[in-house]
Amino acid sequence: MSQENVEIVRRIYERLNRGDVDGVVELCDDDFLMDMSERVFNPDTYRGHDGIRRFYEGVREAWESYRWDVEEMRVAGDSVVAMLHCTAQSREGGPGVDWRVAWLWKFRRGKAVYLRFYRHQLEALEAAGLRELT
Repeated sequence: MSQENVEIVRRIYERLNRGDVDGVVELCDDDFLMDMSERVFNPDTYRGHDGIRRFYEGVREAWESYRWDVEEMRVAGDSVVAMLHCTAQSREGGPGVDWRVAWLWKFRRGKAVYLRFYRHQLEALEAAGLRELT
């Protein structure tokens, strides 16, 4: 199951990067919870499929372009830590984004049920029960 979860995460980022929010929604459980409270820009939590749509709408409103590139994924049971390189160009001419972060995904029965954003990759690994960056 862990390799299947890795592939689901990979598909989610591919779909996010091309703006296919409905494609992301179909890979997530109805009760999906997205905890983006540690985010610098618009920290919030989002629940369910409507929450996913609201999150992505906020991204589109704030950024001219935004990209999530997976650099590495680590598996711990039904969890996947995706270590990302995020880049973005502001719509309002403000500073862009060029940073490395991590998203911790949890799965149940082949669907994503939980996501938490971490500014520091090591914190995400520790939350998943993993100890170090490779």
